[in-house]
Amino acid sequence: MLTLAIDTALQRCSAAILSEGAVLSVQVEDREKGHAERIAPMVAAAFAEAGIAPTDIDRVGVVIGPGGFTGVRVALSFARAFGLATGADVVGVTSLESLAAAVSLADTDIAGIIDARRGQVYAGLYRSGECVVAPFVAEPAEARMRIEEGAARPISVVGGGASLLADHVSWNVACVDDQIDPVVVAKLAALAPRPAGPPAPLYLRAPDAKPPQPRRKKP
Repeated sequence: MLTLAIDTALQRCSAAILSEGAVLSVQVEDREKGHAERIAPMVAAAFAEAGIAPTDIDRVGVVIGPGGFTGVRVALSFARAFGLATGADVVGVTSLESLAAAVSLADTDIAGIIDARRGQVYAGLYRSGECVVAPFVAEPAEARMRIEEGAARPISVVGGGASLLADHVSWNVACVDDQIDPVVVAKLAALAPRPAGPPAPLYLRAPDAKPPQPRRKKP
């Protein structure tokens, strides 16, 4: 299976192409803005490096969130359009799942924690590759409680939001990097069941930006 991975959910713009697990190309740029302008050229560069055509791709893995509202929308729109144009299946992968799958730790539950701003975190809990606490958004104290309630093993935490959970002294901080590895996204997508339809974005709260309100007419 040839798999293309795309991610623009956080502070990274990335693409990767894998063939039966073997990495053919990885394109990564760390950036907070400009994802929409860069993702198409990066995917094109990945195809050039891999020496294959877009129509060769069997499956697309795309990070559906949680993350930045605009970033999630950029990658998902690109992935959907690519799937429609090529006939490739499009599989959604969450950012928290991707972070958790990037570390290999035995006999531990892995909590993915991302700083969601506004004094909140995005969080989820994973055990042996399975999600045991679905992604949610909450204040740090509530997130810590929900993770500990769902855990059945010692907890290891990954993600840049780890420092926001005060007093997690019993947790093993395995990684404080929020940057998603597109190779991990591709591997998760390749292992997923065939999707019944296109993935939906995982927005756990309303976007930070608010549409302008109409001005009231003066009496």
